[in-house]
Amino acid sequence: MREKKITWDKPPSDDIPLDDCEWYHIMEVPGIEGLTNGTFDCREDIDNIFGNLDFKNKKVLNLGPITGYLNFAAEERGADVTSIDLGVDKDNLQRDWVYNVRKPWKKDMAEFMERERKRRNAYWYAHKALKSKSKLIICHINNLPDEVELHDIGVIFSVLTHIRDPYTALLRMCSHIKEKIVITELGGYEMRDTLFNTIPKFFRKKFQKKKQPLWRFLPHQGKQGAAWWSFNEEAIIKMLELFGFEKTTVNYHDYLDERGKKVFQWTVIGERTVPIDQCDYDVDPQ
Repeated sequence: MREKKITWDKPPSDDIPLDDCEWYHIMEVPGIEGLTNGTFDCREDIDNIFGNLDFKNKKVLNLGPITGYLNFAAEERGADVTSIDLGVDKDNLQRDWVYNVRKPWKKDMAEFMERERKRRNAYWYAHKALKSKSKLIICHINNLPDEVELHDIGVIFSVLTHIRDPYTALLRMCSHIKEKIVITELGGYEMRDTLFNTIPKFFRKKFQKKKQPLWRFLPHQGKQGAAWWSFNEEAIIKMLELFGFEKTTVNYHDYLDERGKKVFQWTVIGERTVPIDQCDYDVDPQ
């Protein structure tokens, strides 16, 4: 059920120790020598992740900031940024976790939540160091309060894969976006201009064979409990069409992980074609 009011997050203290932070993004933070020791380096690829859109003087709604790199990069581009994320209390019941009776899933989740707490510390550490004005709403996206204001652009970067009901999540985001929404997920290597892809791409073009919209269920015995789904581009495009964003484009790009290896992703940019005041988004998740 949708929340009745907005819960704004705040730093746990005015002086967060650096050794109580964990970085998800490799980034430059004032006061830290060199780069943060993160998992992914999106710095060279950030324009593709943002759909190559102009963020100047735009209100941007970002789902799942983790340690905040996208927030701060959007602000550098002139955006007024609000993010949405879950609380990091170890007993947080809104966390979408895969329950696996053959694994100690409660222990695994508790360890994950401790890392999330440190990542939230890193977010607030960087927020202070960068003098950020971005705001953070604590809420499951599927329960986003109606009173959240309308934004011009929505950004969802590798988050839908972690949500048990991504269809409702996308609907709730779209209900607060006036212009465009940018969604990035893993995949797209087969669309690259490589020798290996030459023949399949030729046949797709010659016979104009369209992809079928597909979701794949990820949980299995060896998988971490935070991962639910993988999608292809067409699945996201079809959902966006249902929600009033019928004009879409896709770009294919990559960034680096902490080992310097490429991570291949695609980004769908959806443009609103049905005015928001003509869309009935009044749905509560069950």
